[in-house]
Amino acid sequence: NKTLIRPVLTYASETWTLNKQDINRLNIFERKILRAIFGPVQIKNEWRIRYNNELYKLYKEPNIAAVIRTGRLRWAGHLIRMEDSRPAKRVLLNNPGGQRPRGRPRARWEDDVERDAGNIGVRNWTNKAKQREEWRRLLGTARTLNGLSC
Repeated sequence: NKTLIRPVLTYASETWTLNKQDINRLNIFERKILRAIFGPVQIKNEWRIRYNNELYKLYKEPNIAAVIRTGRLRWAGHLIRMEDSRPAKRVLLNNPGGQRPRGRPRARWEDDVERDAGNIGVRNWTNKAKQREEWRRLLGTARTLNGLSC
């Protein structure tokens, strides 16, 4: 799963905005693959599928949503440190103008990054991200603590 499926599943995920339904679907897909890899459990001549907590205990890796969130924070740090003339940085800094449609506003990438940074205890993430080593240390801490999981 980690070497074959995750790279395909998470391709360009640094730019995604995730809602609860997306996270749920990704986690369901990951557990489906893990159940196929690890197989069922036999207890007293009866077979049953593995429970979710059993799967994650065997797998010993953060769930796919946490991996995507960590990747998004990594990309955000890279983006903040880019030169202002680069197209990706211009997209982040410029306001596209116009009006947003009626109803609940759609999730924005920057709002998700702020939420993820807040989950690992980082306020004012743009200033922290400008210091590469400090940002890298914070991301390492987030990975080990699994602070970005749902």
